[in-house]
Amino acid sequence: MEAKTNNKSLVYLEGALFLLFASILLPTNVKSIAVGLFCAVSVYHFFKSKNTFNTRFFLVNAAVYFLIAITLIYSDNIAYGVRKLTSFLSLLLFPLCFALFSRNDMRYLYSRLDKMLGVYLLTVVLFNVIPFLWFYITHYSFSDMLIHFPTVMRVDVGKYGIHPIYLSMHCSVAILFSMFILRSLKSKWKIVGVLLLDAILILFLLLYAKKGPILALMIVSTLFILFQRKRAIVRPYIFAILGLVVLMIAIPRTRNKFLELQKIEVIGEGGPTSTNIRYTIYGVAKELIYESPILGYGIGDYRDVLNKKYETTGNSVLKEGRYNTHNQFLSLLTIGGVILLLAFLCTLAINLVFATRFNNELFILVLLFYGIVMLTTNILEREAGVIYFALFFNFLSAKTLFVNPSDA
Repeated sequence: MEAKTNNKSLVYLEGALFLLFASILLPTNVKSIAVGLFCAVSVYHFFKSKNTFNTRFFLVNAAVYFLIAITLIYSDNIAYGVRKLTSFLSLLLFPLCFALFSRNDMRYLYSRLDKMLGVYLLTVVLFNVIPFLWFYITHYSFSDMLIHFPTVMRVDVGKYGIHPIYLSMHCSVAILFSMFILRSLKSKWKIVGVLLLDAILILFLLLYAKKGPILALMIVSTLFILFQRKRAIVRPYIFAILGLVVLMIAIPRTRNKFLELQKIEVIGEGGPTSTNIRYTIYGVAKELIYESPILGYGIGDYRDVLNKKYETTGNSVLKEGRYNTHNQFLSLLTIGGVILLLAFLCTLAINLVFATRFNNELFILVLLFYGIVMLTTNILEREAGVIYFALFFNFLSAKTLFVNPSDA
């Protein structure tokens, strides 16, 4: 039975949270307004309800942002550092907001969890399908859409533009959420509807052909099936995975992306594939890290230092592309050294311990998914990544972090 409330401020808070789960449909400049609205409603509810601030939750989940901000002290490029701190701001705002809520508040919000996950699933599908149909009808043939759609979504949709790697993450997380929705559904028609939405997202995943999110989704979905301990769902899942593998092999774009893994070389010795580019970048980043392993180079200078290193290596591909590290852990090392990386890993570990203790399955799988994708992508350094990571991380973390057994 769903929790009920007569607290109007909590109802407003629920609405603001639903808006965030649907915010992929908002243009870039409006997303920040949605985050600001959630923060404002959270503060209003805090004072209206006379809640107690959860200091431990805030300090653990916001520690990384504070340490990144401290690196501005030894940065030379202060202006760039301040801009980057602004882009990282979700890492501070969401821990702050969720630290304002009481356990009763969280129980009420979690009673709406399936609906929130459903809203996210539906809006991610719409965000992919609507532009595809629009450009198919107005600009391209179907075969051209299969070739150009990832680029279209990056450069031709104005303030809705988003890199395919983040689109792939959205599709993967939405599919992961759907697994938890399916677990509670009784209606066969609703189950069929969710599975149809999943099928659409899988097709878009194959269209974007990003290896990291696909592999991460396959790993966490397998863990989800194991968590359920139900033999009845194992066989359908195996058939689904086999079907996905067949599609990956049959579709040239996806097949070629995975074939890159057969031979990984430094650019110059091998072609400039996405895998080889990452492998070369990792070598350059490691050299920088060895030169300043403890404190890194600061939030203001880490990109300048990396770009200068590209120039000294004489690699024209990296120099012209001005690539980031394509690995969130390496990026944290270049920003704040071992201290910052350990702080981030400790935040993840503390949350994982509590999530495991109280069987917070969804949070465990979301943590693992993002952790795997972070091995090949800088999630935290773009709005399309950091807002949703911080939102899901803190919302799901609030269910178990520092919770008393009697409140679980």
